[in-house]
Amino acid sequence: MLDDNRDKELQRNQLLAILLMTVLVIGWAYFFLPDTQPPPERASETVAEEDDARTGPLDRDRAPGQVPPAERDPFSDDPDTDVLLPPVAEAPEDPAQDEVSLSNQRLELVFTRVGARLKRATVLLGEDGRDSIQLVPETPILDDADVVYPLGLLFHDGLLDDELNYRRWEVLEAETHTLSFQIEAPGYARVVKTVTLEEDAHVAEVRVAYTNLTDQPVLLGRDRTEPAFSLYWGPNVASGDLTKGGGQNIVWRKDNANTYQRTSRLSLPEAPGAWYNQRVLDPDWGAISSAYFVVALKPTFDLADFWFHGTDHMFRFGIGAPRTELAADETAEYTYLAYMGPRGRNALREAWPSLESVLAFFTTFTFMDWFSKLLLTILIWFHDNVVANYGLAIIFLTVIVRTVMFPLTWKSMLSMKKMQKLAPEMEKLKAECGDDQQELQKRMMEMYRERGVSPLGGCLPMLLQMPVFIALYRMLWSAFELRRAPFVFWIQDLSEPDRLMMLPFQIPLPFTDIPLESLNLLPILMACSMVVSQKLMPMSGPVQNPQQKMLMTFMPVLFAVITYNMASGLNLYILVSTLLGIAQNFIIQRMDVDVEPVKRKKPGKPKHFYDVARAKQREMNKEMRKKKQRPRRRKDAKGKK
Repeated sequence: MLDDNRDKELQRNQLLAILLMTVLVIGWAYFFLPDTQPPPERASETVAEEDDARTGPLDRDRAPGQVPPAERDPFSDDPDTDVLLPPVAEAPEDPAQDEVSLSNQRLELVFTRVGARLKRATVLLGEDGRDSIQLVPETPILDDADVVYPLGLLFHDGLLDDELNYRRWEVLEAETHTLSFQIEAPGYARVVKTVTLEEDAHVAEVRVAYTNLTDQPVLLGRDRTEPAFSLYWGPNVASGDLTKGGGQNIVWRKDNANTYQRTSRLSLPEAPGAWYNQRVLDPDWGAISSAYFVVALKPTFDLADFWFHGTDHMFRFGIGAPRTELAADETAEYTYLAYMGPRGRNALREAWPSLESVLAFFTTFTFMDWFSKLLLTILIWFHDNVVANYGLAIIFLTVIVRTVMFPLTWKSMLSMKKMQKLAPEMEKLKAECGDDQQELQKRMMEMYRERGVSPLGGCLPMLLQMPVFIALYRMLWSAFELRRAPFVFWIQDLSEPDRLMMLPFQIPLPFTDIPLESLNLLPILMACSMVVSQKLMPMSGPVQNPQQKMLMTFMPVLFAVITYNMASGLNLYILVSTLLGIAQNFIIQRMDVDVEPVKRKKPGKPKHFYDVARAKQREMNKEMRKKKQRPRRRKDAKGKK
């Protein structure tokens, strides 16, 4: 039976354990679970009134997803110019009449003549394209002149603005890998946009040529904050993976370093309808990156700038060309590279060298990011050289990680086994010391030293394994290689929950916004294996009371709830790792550990400082006598000669 003090102590420890678990769960959810983003609004629904808070270097008069009314033509009524553009494009009877396509082995691009913009961008993936994905947000009920599409142009001369994006361009050239569009404002300017797909990459080259048709010099752009024009992407990326991995990030590279800004955590101004603005001068490139896909723009010229403008779900980002002055009939041409593809190593390397750095599992902790990429390299190697199945590759990777961590886990289990064997003696000490906690701690530490047991031996090795688990967690949950990767039977996508069967109803789950809507077998097996592992785990102290046992049983259930809707690849790793831990526990249970007092040499009686000083003096006198005898020996040797 436990006395009142022991019972109070156990209750206090249980309360501290529950508080610690709560803090860990909240910290896990805050730092590692992605932010839930609202679904993107349709372009036609984003209408914002003019507001002083919306000032910035970008399109000040129009929201990121807003388009001009079809009847508006600012040039025809402008008293300062006779510039006339073609009217805002009206929808044809068949929208396909305005569509022109480009394709290679990696991409299928469909452009609309309205603005010479990108209407659909299909990344070809899987056999026969069965895993392909379309990256441009679609609004099928709207006309092309009412929608914001990527690869549009934004001018800063006060006349063209972004009006060219809603006029119908002329097709000059249409081949398999090259498209060329042209639009002209008579007596003012001619703009030619040429798009060329690279042969076997997810990259398109976009050339924009501006010709001054006036009889006077023309200045395009004012300064670095208002460039000549910008090529942009908007209003978002329809990659379908914004809730995976680390979420969606704005990324730009400058001075051989990347900067990451999560779109879900943009610091929007407090004024209603205000937008986020960011501008970076002289970047190498700028991009939007999610768990599995990347859209990036890279200038091939100097003095460019990267800008981002909008909200977390509706935005434009682009690259601006530098200010330039054109004489009459002079043409300025600027070339961009546009990457639209997976966030996989091979595809990123094929685009341009530094783009591979956009792949980052951790944007703050450099070592953790390096370690995650190392694990990904091992995983890909197993898949490419040992087994052509990423599920089996995860199992092999788990075995490798367990093997490397084996010394730590084995030491932890031995320490817990020794602590379990010392439990009866610990109970005796507690009975002898009573309420004197200081005396109890002193005698327990003496016992640990005598028996060669470290009280931290069971916890410290387990804590050292946490970085490995966190790195694997982030890598397995956001590695493109696992997207749509099958394993066995019902597990046909290792990046999604395994979903053995769908339920006819939904149940809210704690710690997540995703409800329980399917029967996921792997998390359940994982929780059961954790319970078995705890049953076999050597107890590091006295026998647990019922409350402690219930708490230890609740922990696997809590962990299963947290990981229930996570990627099946991650749950597969945890399940296999737990099963390997059960095997280790099974072995350790059948071992006998020695906790007999360690025989130590008794330290000699310390000498008085006076005796030590006299001993040193005698040693010094001996050395002095030896030095005096050496010259005499040399003289005697010479006399004999």
